[in-house]
Amino acid sequence: MKNRKNRLKSASVALAGLLAATCLSGATASPAAAASCPWPYVCFQDDNGTILTMYKDTGWQTTSARTRTARWVTNARNEDCAWLKFSSGFIDQLRPGQSFGLGSGVVAINITYGCPTSV
Repeated sequence: MKNRKNRLKSASVALAGLLAATCLSGATASPAAAASCPWPYVCFQDDNGTILTMYKDTGWQTTSARTRTARWVTNARNEDCAWLKFSSGFIDQLRPGQSFGLGSGVVAINITYGCPTSV
C-alpha cells in the first residue's frame, strides 16, 4: 500500500510539473518573434516569426482573416497596452514589450495610450 501511495504522489508531482511547463510555454514568444516586431507596432506572427499583420492605430479595430491565423503576438510599443478580443469573447491585455503564443484567433484589437498599472 505504501508503494502505491508513493507512485501516486510521484505521478501527481510529474503531472503538476507538466501542466506548469505547458502554461509557461505560451507566456513568452520565441526570440525570433519578439525581435522582428518594430516599434510602434503590435505584430501578429506565424510559428516561424514571420509577421502576418501589424497594427499601430489606437482604438478598437476588427482584425483581418490573416491575423486570426497568427500563432504569436508581440507588443513592441514602449508605454501602450493592447487589448485583444478573442473569438470566444474573452479580452486579454498585452502589456508593452510583452509577447505570447495564441491558442485561438484574435477578432479585434484595441491599442490604448498608456497602460494601467494594475489589471
